[in-house]
Amino acid sequence: MQKIKSCCKYIITFVLAVCLLMGVLVLIAMIPRSYIKDNMEESAKYLCDGDVFDEIIDDISGSKYDHYADSILLAINYQYDNEKPLTSVMWSSYYYNKYQNENVNLLDAVTNDREANQQYLRYWHGSNAIVRPLLVIFHIKQIYILNGILLIALIIANTIILIRKKAYIPIVGLIAGLVGTSFWFVPFSLEYTWTFMLMLIILPVCVLLAYNDKEDKLGLVFMLSGILTNYLDFLTTETLTFTVPLLLVLWILQNRGKFENTKQMLVKAAKWIAAWTFGYIGMWLMKWIIASIVLGENVLPYISTHVSERIGGNIGVGPIKYVFGAIWRNMQCLFPLEYGIIGTFIGIAIIVFVSYTGYVYHADNIDVKGLFPYIIVGMIPYIRYVVLLNHSYIHHFFTYRAQLATILAIVLLVDKLVDGRWPVSVNKRKRKP
Repeated sequence: MQKIKSCCKYIITFVLAVCLLMGVLVLIAMIPRSYIKDNMEESAKYLCDGDVFDEIIDDISGSKYDHYADSILLAINYQYDNEKPLTSVMWSSYYYNKYQNENVNLLDAVTNDREANQQYLRYWHGSNAIVRPLLVIFHIKQIYILNGILLIALIIANTIILIRKKAYIPIVGLIAGLVGTSFWFVPFSLEYTWTFMLMLIILPVCVLLAYNDKEDKLGLVFMLSGILTNYLDFLTTETLTFTVPLLLVLWILQNRGKFENTKQMLVKAAKWIAAWTFGYIGMWLMKWIIASIVLGENVLPYISTHVSERIGGNIGVGPIKYVFGAIWRNMQCLFPLEYGIIGTFIGIAIIVFVSYTGYVYHADNIDVKGLFPYIIVGMIPYIRYVVLLNHSYIHHFFTYRAQLATILAIVLLVDKLVDGRWPVSVNKRKRKP
């Protein structure tokens, strides 16, 4: 009976969340186009001042922004019809001319009143629920600046919360992960922003629930995280919204003795991952189902080819090179590995230092099994790279940021290996004659 009640709670929450988020998107689509036209035109001109893809720092792939995706997002936003908001939200159409870049297409649509001729219905494009109201007041460059300020504020807020809880190791891991994934480039693209923002909003919620003995609420939080990730994201670093909060929850609960054994820890982690996955995949399915009902046609043919392409499109390389290439291309984007010989040297020095610390100053009694959950979660980005092989290979310049969770996991693993005792070991060695 308890399991049935729990399932009902999840299903009701899921349905209500879908209805609410769809309602919000339809509501903002009712904002008249005239209200956003001036700022949309200013935004299009700004995007046309540069390439759709460009590196902020020359020859540094990890610094590349994606104004291609941002131009499409704004183009969809611009084509929302306030007289037919529901159907326009479902179609998510925009003006497309194959002989022009997407930023030029956007400017063309705004200045010459081009009608939409290309659908993009496989995504919710829910971030437009945030962007469209902002465009009433701001243009895109101002929104980038606003996102940068908000991102810094969220990082500071999370750091303060963790300091108050005396969770110093997670602070080190989180900051190391943010630095390693060059978070300072994130605000330069709307596409990159949403998963980072959502991660930093979900994170303190999960941390406080774990510290306040309310871990029974975490399943719903992870499910809502999956729902919102699918709603907002453009398939960038979607795993961040559950891997990073999950790692901190596991560390907190394990340190507080909330797990009787590793099996219980793994089972809990699996349930929370399942909850996030249910929300994430369920939200995608709901978009396609609702779109089919509203539009009166089967939308799967619009989707199937794109799904197969993301998984394993042909790029002219062998399967082994494809897999290892996708993983390596993502790994080499990590800061500071891309920054010449000095950056490579610093990166290797960090790896040596971490390995040395974990090996030389390891605790006497290590719970080896207790390390497995961190290893598994830390490997999830690489599993993602293999599953979405084509996408990860081509778009490594932003998918690499999913490794923030891997860096955090490594820091938490070292903490478990040394058990906080390596400074004592150092002092003891100093006292030896």
